[in-house]
Amino acid sequence: MQTTPPNSPPRPSNPPVKPIGSVSRGRLAAVLAALVLIALLAFLAHAWESFEGGPVRSTAQFSEHVMATRQAGEDVYDQLSPIPLNQAYAEKEGSSSCVDDLGFDDTGVSRDEPIYTWHLDFTSRRDYLAAVVHLKADWTKEGRTVKDIPAPAAGERGHGLPGISTTDDNGTELALRPDYFTGEPVIRAEGTCMRYHDEYGYDYDEDGEAGW
Repeated sequence: MQTTPPNSPPRPSNPPVKPIGSVSRGRLAAVLAALVLIALLAFLAHAWESFEGGPVRSTAQFSEHVMATRQAGEDVYDQLSPIPLNQAYAEKEGSSSCVDDLGFDDTGVSRDEPIYTWHLDFTSRRDYLAAVVHLKADWTKEGRTVKDIPAPAAGERGHGLPGISTTDDNGTELALRPDYFTGEPVIRAEGTCMRYHDEYGYDYDEDGEAGW
């Protein structure tokens, strides 16, 4: 008598095998996402530091920054042709933008932006315009980017006197232009905002020399 063997239990089905290509693409996407996140965090950290006023320097470095800003303006004065009638002196200006309104700076950390102006006395309006043309040519020969400053409109101080500006290798903004308030010709040198350790209560006087 033939007997029917019992039914064999079904074999467990193997899990589906993922295509190799899809696994590689997934890992690649994860790596790229991580790299993008790292780059974004680095960018935000740099932007935040810049918003705070940049890295904290030493008092000596800030002093050098002040002297370099003043020297840049003195160099512009020496380039003027025709030469002004007066011997100009550097006058310190305050900065309303280089401040810590949000309280980022720690105790003992100060920030400042050296700004100087030199008031000029030319023989005539024609001499001033000639000095602008001559200085622009010199700056262009030095490989600097020169921006034209439109002359104030009729009825404004300095009417009809155009100016020029440039930025040196240290980031100092230099300009020969009519003064904002008087309309008289001035050289203006504006350094960058810098945070520094205020080790000695450092400041700089109207002559640009170190003062404690």
